[in-house]
Amino acid sequence: MTVLNRHDSQRFIDTYQRVAIALSTLNGNPKPPDPPVLLAQAREQLQDAPELLDQAVTHLNQRGLRADPEVIEALRQMHLGEWVHLKDLKSGSILIDRQGQQAYRVTGLTQPLGVITGTSGCLVKTGLCPFAGHILCDGIVITRCHLGSNLRRDVNDRYRSLKAAGRLHHNPMTAPLWNQPLHSF
Repeated sequence: MTVLNRHDSQRFIDTYQRVAIALSTLNGNPKPPDPPVLLAQAREQLQDAPELLDQAVTHLNQRGLRADPEVIEALRQMHLGEWVHLKDLKSGSILIDRQGQQAYRVTGLTQPLGVITGTSGCLVKTGLCPFAGHILCDGIVITRCHLGSNLRRDVNDRYRSLKAAGRLHHNPMTAPLWNQPLHSF
């Protein structure tokens, strides 16, 4: 699946935004920035200080605001990193870790990565997390650089070898990101 169904994407978005606003409020910011900036700041803060997620949830609970537990768990397991966005398929977007050791077929929150970046074959910074049975891209994508044709060809060759070696992951239950000691936020 290229993108989450509407119900799951709305659940994720609602809680993600509530957590980001709570973090902004806890940081003393009276008026949060625009949503994409707010979310990008929140995930950076959560990577640096994972305990802030619990503080944000407590803040929301004290105000009677719902935080979906499945989304909170996904945020707890999010891996923020740089990935090569190789291409979009009907079944999802292909990301390869920067070290070229693993490939992931990810589901977009509301749109495929290629729609967000305007292209494929680029190095991006984004968050991946297990959610609703998918490896989900959090929808906040910062494009670092575009790959030239020779490098793109090399990365495509690497993707084919990873796929042949069984290192193209699409199930969060078996993906190495979530089957190692947690180093995420």
